[in-house]
Amino acid sequence: MTDMQLYGEPVLLKGKVIYFTSWKYVRQGGFSYQRETAPAGEATDPIAAALYSSDGPRPARYTPHDIPTGIRLVAQKGQRVPMEGKPLGQQFTVIYDGGRYRAWYGVPPCPDPEPFSTKQYQLHGNNVHVAYAESADGFHWERPSLGLFEYAGNRDNNIVLRNDLNGSLRGWHGGCVFVDPTSQDERYKMVYLGTISDEEWDAFERKYPGEINSTARRQPMGGFRLVGALFGAVSPDGIHWHNLPEPLLIDHCDTQNTCYYDVDSQLYVAYVRTWQVNAQAEGYAAQFPDSWIAAGRRSIGRAVSRDFRHFTRPELAVTPGADMAPSHLWYTNCKTTLPDCPDQHVLFPWRWELESDEGDCYLFSSADGWTWSRVPGGPVVERGTPGTPDGAYVVCSPNLVELPGERWGIAYHGWPIPHKYPGRDLSKRTGLFPGVPDCQGYATWPKGRLVALECRNEGSFATVGLVPPGGSIRINATIRPAGYIRVEVRRLDGVDLPGRTFADCDPLVGDGLSLPVTWGGEESLNHNGAPIVLRFQMRQATLYGVEFV
Repeated sequence: MTDMQLYGEPVLLKGKVIYFTSWKYVRQGGFSYQRETAPAGEATDPIAAALYSSDGPRPARYTPHDIPTGIRLVAQKGQRVPMEGKPLGQQFTVIYDGGRYRAWYGVPPCPDPEPFSTKQYQLHGNNVHVAYAESADGFHWERPSLGLFEYAGNRDNNIVLRNDLNGSLRGWHGGCVFVDPTSQDERYKMVYLGTISDEEWDAFERKYPGEINSTARRQPMGGFRLVGALFGAVSPDGIHWHNLPEPLLIDHCDTQNTCYYDVDSQLYVAYVRTWQVNAQAEGYAAQFPDSWIAAGRRSIGRAVSRDFRHFTRPELAVTPGADMAPSHLWYTNCKTTLPDCPDQHVLFPWRWELESDEGDCYLFSSADGWTWSRVPGGPVVERGTPGTPDGAYVVCSPNLVELPGERWGIAYHGWPIPHKYPGRDLSKRTGLFPGVPDCQGYATWPKGRLVALECRNEGSFATVGLVPPGGSIRINATIRPAGYIRVEVRRLDGVDLPGRTFADCDPLVGDGLSLPVTWGGEESLNHNGAPIVLRFQMRQATLYGVEFV
């Protein structure tokens, strides 16, 4: 008999904290029907095989068990904090790794002629180099001189990847870097959009018939070739990169593509630009080429791989739904996990509002990194006031990281002008907000307070059954003076633990990121290694997380 994944309780956390960004760790509860008087010859309550037994001479009584009441999830707005000094380039990734913050970002090609480069044959925006920076605090960045590539006549720069050398027309656009916990030789991995040759297209089609998305081949723009594919690169240290020779997939992924290794499914999961669009009637391709751009809605697609060499064709994961205005689109794919919690997934897409050519970033969450829903509460990273450096729109970039001062932050790039306005080159902009630059920074929250489990009056819920990764708990919460939070510890088999009931729990009031939960002054869960369920009673309180220590 082969090993297979089993499902149910108890659950083993991948970290030591439960954050309430979704209902993943909140028990849905259940119920039973009890009858007061059983018919002759039938067992008394609770009713066995209730659907097909008699309800007796009186109506059976509905009895709920741990059904959540009085609580809701509310996304919290981040505070925009600018980075200091020289900003990073566009399309950047921030990772906290090895006690330091590391960043990879795009830089434009040198404006001077370089005979060894093919940059003049690549569309502006696709001909981007990748540079590297590091920081002690995430705000002040150092750009080491690596000497790997010539740029502007010398090697005194921090460039780690150029795809315009040796005759290559691949270029680089819309990429990200992630850490692969399963590999040392390829510990760092990168995905990005590159330009593909006809030979590469034909070879891929022969090897993987039926997997190419026709939208990957667009009409030339200004004489520049526009045939794209998602490519990958690997590195042992994040500095020395090796391009993978074949495309990972062929699709029109012209945005911020992201990828990560999913610890639950043990798959590489990429989130890429794709389109929600109808199929074109036969016989009109020559007359209406690229008509899908106007007819389609930008969406977020998901593709998976077992080896980071070949990905499935993307499937729609987040699309403009019936709850949105018909002119609004989901534009970017800022997928990340919560700090130190690789199984708790969030997404910060930018909502592009066509009627203003502007927009803000919203928060989506997922219990499995697969199925997504928008967290109520409105945008979490908002544009500034008109005329300021981030007054038109903001776009977030992975990853959500812990910053000094017990804060979480997601990097953002803000612009003072609308998305398609012809003035991104500040030196050439004279009509709208001349002299106002774009900006970069972090949207920040107090540690763990990205989403609130809010209880305005009375409420209660229970967690799913857990294998506790610690012997006591602390909660991240805000509790009003007239409110409370009480916690009860129950074994998964339904047995109450002595001294750990609601009646034994010491009152919790106040505001803290790490409030200890005690019962009669004792912090121990007293579970003796058994799986447990944590039950909560709340009043006028907001709960953000539960940490096992």
